[in-house]
Amino acid sequence: MSTPTHFITQWKEPAPVVIPEALRQAIAGPDLLLETLVRRGFSDPDKARGFLYPDEYIPTSGLQLPGMEKAIARIRKALDAQEKIGIWGDFDVDGQTSTSILVGALRKLGADVSYHIPIRASEGHGILWEPLQTFLSSGVTLLITCDTGISANEPIAQAMQTGVDVIVTDHHTLPETLPAAFAIVDPQLVAEDHPLRTLSGSGVAYKVVEQLFFELGQPQAATEFVDLAAFGLIADVATLTQDARYLVQRGLQQMRNAPRPAFARIFSDNSVSPEQINEETISFTLAPRMNAVGRLSDANPMVEFLLTQDPVLIATTTNRIEGLNSERKLLCDQVFRGALAQIEQNPRVLDSSLLLLAHPGWPGGVVGIVASRMVELYHRPAILMNVAEGVARGSARSIDGVNVTQALVENKHLLNTFGGHPMAAGMATPEDNIDQLRRGLSRSVDRMMLEENVQPTLEVDAIINLPEIDLDLLDALNLLAPFGPGNPPLQFAAPDLELMEAMPIGKTKEHQKMIVQSRDGSQNSLLWWQSVELPRPLNRFDLLYKARINHFRNKTEVQFEWVDYRERLEESTATLQKRRKKNLVNLDMRNSANPLEDLEAIRAEQDVLIWAEGLANLPEGGKTRTELSKQATLVIWTQPPSPRILEEALQQVKPQKIYWFANQPVETELKELIRNCFRLVNSKLASQSERECDLNALAGSLATTPRIVWLALKGLQMQGQLSVTELEAGKIKLSLSKLPPAPGDLPALQQEMLALHRESTAYRELFTRTAVIAHLLPQSMKAD
Repeated sequence: MSTPTHFITQWKEPAPVVIPEALRQAIAGPDLLLETLVRRGFSDPDKARGFLYPDEYIPTSGLQLPGMEKAIARIRKALDAQEKIGIWGDFDVDGQTSTSILVGALRKLGADVSYHIPIRASEGHGILWEPLQTFLSSGVTLLITCDTGISANEPIAQAMQTGVDVIVTDHHTLPETLPAAFAIVDPQLVAEDHPLRTLSGSGVAYKVVEQLFFELGQPQAATEFVDLAAFGLIADVATLTQDARYLVQRGLQQMRNAPRPAFARIFSDNSVSPEQINEETISFTLAPRMNAVGRLSDANPMVEFLLTQDPVLIATTTNRIEGLNSERKLLCDQVFRGALAQIEQNPRVLDSSLLLLAHPGWPGGVVGIVASRMVELYHRPAILMNVAEGVARGSARSIDGVNVTQALVENKHLLNTFGGHPMAAGMATPEDNIDQLRRGLSRSVDRMMLEENVQPTLEVDAIINLPEIDLDLLDALNLLAPFGPGNPPLQFAAPDLELMEAMPIGKTKEHQKMIVQSRDGSQNSLLWWQSVELPRPLNRFDLLYKARINHFRNKTEVQFEWVDYRERLEESTATLQKRRKKNLVNLDMRNSANPLEDLEAIRAEQDVLIWAEGLANLPEGGKTRTELSKQATLVIWTQPPSPRILEEALQQVKPQKIYWFANQPVETELKELIRNCFRLVNSKLASQSERECDLNALAGSLATTPRIVWLALKGLQMQGQLSVTELEAGKIKLSLSKLPPAPGDLPALQQEMLALHRESTAYRELFTRTAVIAHLLPQSMKAD
């Protein structure tokens, strides 16, 4: 089986920041800690201290959630009247912990409470009327949903009609029409910047019981359940800002100091010591085990497991969890390899901006997990679907900037059911609709990526050689934890390394231990998770990595984790000898600290032709592609947008010596490129209403390809902003005459433009990964 492509991502290096003196006085720590606080929006000392230290954060009242006051009043009424209260949850970890919070709190208050978590295999996501009717028949008069219900309009309406009041507590994306419930408590109803906006289901459930205990005069009683809230928030990959972060901080403290019996047993069985209990061990070691229960079996016993003190029940349940987790791992591996096989057999599925794969043999309980792995490999939203009895049911995972649930909303005419939040969703569709759904969702994703200028980007927080990372530095940086969406773990770049050895590790040999060496001969080892299918660097390279404190067998040490790499622009001696045979001298100037000064020095010694394109940061005397002529020495100042344009330029110049500065043009974002295109056209038509232009010359001015410029102009024409006519020999006629919008398939045009821009961005990124001469020179100029 061929390996997946190692997709090219841009590295975004840290912008320089100034540390305010007040911040330096308020928080003791290394400059990197303070710089990170500033970059993440915490220049104000009070806000920074509230971010770092939970004791100094002021949590937000749950009454700021619409519907909370009404919900609490109805719960108190039920408690006073000894009504039977039913809790309806969900089978993932967020649902398990949400259900446990509500059941445990209500039991603590002496309520008559029962609960139900749907069984995935027979009931699926959400709420179906038949099992709900059975659940209510036991005498429930107040139903509280948690981590579900916001889209269950029909069953909720039926329950309300039978005299059962329904309180919906959820956090998923709001439907067009809200259910006619007695009360709805959902953080999606508040503003995007509200402190409670990013709560998951367990976070919402916690705020409900917190407010309930407060009104009953027991304000400290809710803290018993903060660990469950934290566990659910982490497992659901909630954005850890403001109150969500605060709850996770508090919950982790509780788990380390006095874990509930169920957590204590799970920690012990997985050799997790108190100092190792953090968001990472929960995300990658503990939560997947609990999720396996809901995905492959019945999650209802998990409520008693999380609430009980009985060691026998805990031991029995943990054994069951481990068995199901082993099954989950096996199924995930099978589905993952099946997905890779489909891509190998039909590589064209990667032509779309959304990856959608389906198979009748894939268990529905694990397709979401594998979809997450496909997102990591292919840097695009992914959907994996199980097909059975003519219906495809699947799970979607997304990337930042693409709201996958909104994409489903835009294609709801093709779906039976769907629901979720921006980064993850579930759906069902007739099997015959799969291809149409793939096309429709890809169009939606393309539009979102165009609007948000989404490109695979990896943040670099600091450039630090591996030996410079020590325990003291990591201990200081751990003040920034817990890490997750909204507060990602720090990533560092180490330049100019050589790969010495790569050793497969782990029970299934899916991970690798990488040994790298610096120029000074020092060596370090890193772990590269799930990497055996991925290519390794062949030349010297720059490394993007993470570092953390690892506690293992009474030993504390720094552990490095491989994130990404980019090969350096260097050539072997053999390659240079081949170049001399062709009498072509290539001089790599990409690492120049002062490129303008170096360029002036080159100019002072010899006559040069400078190829430079774009609208800003260009040296004096630079020429675009249509202005080039034969010259012995060529300076490539900006990165070409395509290999064809590079080849055409070199054929025109026929240089004997090339200085490769290859700076990235300022205008690299597609939205900015389109705006610049319109500005350029306006300037050319400032003195006359109609004008003929050379399309390639326009593209050179904008540092892009003629086809992208043509599509941008056609898009502007479709929107009624100008008129463009294609003439012969690359000429076009432009007019700013006021015209009605022109007919055309704008989404299809945008999709093509986005795809071409991605190709151009990927090609330019090759200049930071591979040896320019070895891999990017046109064939006609390479040595034999």
